[in-house]
Amino acid sequence: MMCKVLIFGCIAAVILMTAAYGAPLTTEIPSAQPEQLLRASIQDLEELKNIKNNFLDFYTPNDKQECNRTTLECYLTELKVLKEDVEEEKQRHIINIEKNLNYFKQESYAKSKKFPVLQVGNSSNLTCKKCESNEKKKFAEFRQELISFLQSMLK
Repeated sequence: MMCKVLIFGCIAAVILMTAAYGAPLTTEIPSAQPEQLLRASIQDLEELKNIKNNFLDFYTPNDKQECNRTTLECYLTELKVLKEDVEEEKQRHIINIEKNLNYFKQESYAKSKKFPVLQVGNSSNLTCKKCESNEKKKFAEFRQELISFLQSMLK
């Protein structure tokens, strides 16, 4: 009996926390929200401008239009590297950026007409460079190139 009370208590707590924090019931993001995700990612990148990371180099893509899906995947891979080398306070911004940008890798987004930036199958394009074949740059340049890429997605 005590076990059932404990289980139901835990379930009730989860339901209350979900309601309190407004967790979405669906994973679909309304079509107006992609712009907000891009703007939030740019804002998080602005918060990272004070990172003094002169010992790491990041593969920085410069193929913006033809290989945008590959470019996005490369930026996300390099952000994972950065996340391991910054303090916890800065990791929060990187995690936010990763969550926001992962939305744009979904096929439902890639097929949308309102935001046709990332074409489905674009990452397998033979003319797109692998991430490791891009130029290595310091974090400041990498961050600026990523901001520029996200701004191009906004247009």
